[in-house]
Amino acid sequence: MRKFWLIATMLLLHNSLAQAEGLQVGVGVFALAQDGADFQINYRAPQSHYQFGFQYIRWTDVFHDPFSGNAHSSTTNTLAGPQLVYLFHPAADSSFYAGASLLKWTRTETPLLVAAASDTQSRADLYFGGGFTGLLGKNIYYNLGMFIAPNANLTTQTAISSEESSGNFSIQIQAGMAF
Repeated sequence: MRKFWLIATMLLLHNSLAQAEGLQVGVGVFALAQDGADFQINYRAPQSHYQFGFQYIRWTDVFHDPFSGNAHSSTTNTLAGPQLVYLFHPAADSSFYAGASLLKWTRTETPLLVAAASDTQSRADLYFGGGFTGLLGKNIYYNLGMFIAPNANLTTQTAISSEESSGNFSIQIQAGMAF
């Protein structure tokens, strides 16, 4: 009876480890930006073409007066939401992929020279794109991709500045751990 439990436990552990191979946690290039954050977590069942994920990206741009050089406003952009990609070669160590992501885009524009209110606007859009992902060894993964939302538009306005954007993008340059 002990052998049965030992074999059953080993099989359960083996299946658990195989399932865990599809988990990826990564950090992207936007983490290097001012006030930056760029995190992505993905899960893919073994041998499945589909990978599910969640991404969070934030960065801040500071704008300077061209005459005085003083910073007059800052704009913080945040993208967050789920992602679904289709891997063309799921059994290989690397694969091209195509996918879609539903991202909430939030922008906050803050005046820095005067005591005025900031403006925050947000909207959710469907982004489409693709890229290339792969493993380096067994535990390190990389991802290079780009998703675009051509119909996204967002306008913010403060007492001293305004910004209007038509279309948006999500650049994915990441590396992380694969479990």
